[in-house]
Amino acid sequence: MAGRSINYLQRIRLTAMAMCAAVVLIMAALWFPHVDRDIKVVDTLFVIDITDSMLVKDARIGRETVTRLDWSQEFVRQAMLQMPCGSKVALAAFTDSRSLILVNPIEVCANYHDLIQVLYKIEPPMAWAKASEVSKALFTAINQAKDMDPEPSIVFITDGHESPPLHETLYPKFGGTPGEVSGVLIGVGGTDVQPIPKSNEDGEIIGYWDVNEVLHVDVYAAFRGDLADAMANVQRTEHLSSQKHDHMERLGIMVGFDYLDMPTANQLMRTLRAHDSARTQRVDYDPYPIFAGLALLLLLLLYLPYGLLLSLRKRKT
Repeated sequence: MAGRSINYLQRIRLTAMAMCAAVVLIMAALWFPHVDRDIKVVDTLFVIDITDSMLVKDARIGRETVTRLDWSQEFVRQAMLQMPCGSKVALAAFTDSRSLILVNPIEVCANYHDLIQVLYKIEPPMAWAKASEVSKALFTAINQAKDMDPEPSIVFITDGHESPPLHETLYPKFGGTPGEVSGVLIGVGGTDVQPIPKSNEDGEIIGYWDVNEVLHVDVYAAFRGDLADAMANVQRTEHLSSQKHDHMERLGIMVGFDYLDMPTANQLMRTLRAHDSARTQRVDYDPYPIFAGLALLLLLLLYLPYGLLLSLRKRKT
């Protein structure tokens, strides 16, 4: 019995049954009511550094060497793809001493294409100043997140290059409570110092910053008598850039953020979920994909060449 093939009448009956089942599944896909589901979502404010040091090409996407800004944009895109529907995303850019909100929190799935359009418009020509006060910009992002409802976690993406530089004894003071707003500092860039491209108001690279065009010491420290002599002997390397790991780690401790060095989107999502910052969101779930997928599978099986099915059956027996 195991080796017998089905006869023509049996094939007709099986085909009719499969067709009826496919029609029922298609009808269910079209008319089955939506179902309310409670899911865990992660609301996130992505803040991207748009200062000139982010134009350094020392990051990699696959086998391609790209700028730090290119890597940051692709990283945010991948992270949004990992977020469950119902999550809300806000986008911001930072330069000088503050972060500027470009998109207030909106649902990620329904607005994905709009978010992508804005994401890839975040470029250096948006900068309103050439300075890069990372610490202060992070503090403003935290204050802005507190005013959002629901309050998002912050993903702050930067190479950590402060310009003008900070003296270690003159760090800006954080006025909040560490960990009050959850977040992650994402470090981007290599460890070897690289020349910093200089961009014009149109975003075009017009050369590189020269050693005499940038400040190499903390402005405030230079005028303090107890630090002036030490400041006079500092190395003049602020026209070069690398990722400032130590500075990023210190900032993370100061505000209660994790620090990750060029992670994957999966690593970021695991870190955000570990913060217990996910909230429960009731979503209007449409079971259409399940019913439509099953119907498509039945139709594919139905129209597969009979000879192929028969050969597969003979292999099993």
